[in-house]
Amino acid sequence: MHNRTNKTCGFTLVELLVAIVIISVIANYTVPSLGSLLNSARRQSAVSDMIALINFARNTAIMEQRTITMCPLDQTNRCSNNWNNTPITVFRDSDADRVLSSTNDVVRIKELTKGGTWKASTANRSYFRFFATGQASYAIGNMVWCPDNKNSGMAAQVIINMGGRPRLSGDQDGDGILEDANGNPVVCR
Repeated sequence: MHNRTNKTCGFTLVELLVAIVIISVIANYTVPSLGSLLNSARRQSAVSDMIALINFARNTAIMEQRTITMCPLDQTNRCSNNWNNTPITVFRDSDADRVLSSTNDVVRIKELTKGGTWKASTANRSYFRFFATGQASYAIGNMVWCPDNKNSGMAAQVIINMGGRPRLSGDQDGDGILEDANGNPVVCR
């Protein structure tokens, strides 16, 4: 019979240092890509939420055969220009005055996705309005989403046409920055 002695297993100091070096090299390559992946996911979430809200407002106008307005509201329940840090309200606007008259007229209130800011360009208007036909008519325009770090390469633009349908702008020249309807780069300021 053999007499066995218990040997303790573990890492030597050299093995431990090599493992730490390998882990740190891998982390240096993966952490920046994770940040980019997170920014891309935030953009996708924000844009998807906004397009869904626009489509919801348009569809509600068609289904209810009523005028529906979509905008952020100020303290007096009037449409405001501040599309950030406030929820976006979709409401029945029978008088077409951009004022929420009664809480019974609220169709949906949507908190915006964090991690970026929205800027709406609707001529001199602070709202999007959809008629019973679904058309946006004179309240057409676009909305630009910029990440908090103002990187124009991560910007997104939703364009709303006269028919009330939203679409995303594209990168026509392949430089990694989206162009607006006029072919100008979308810029985050």
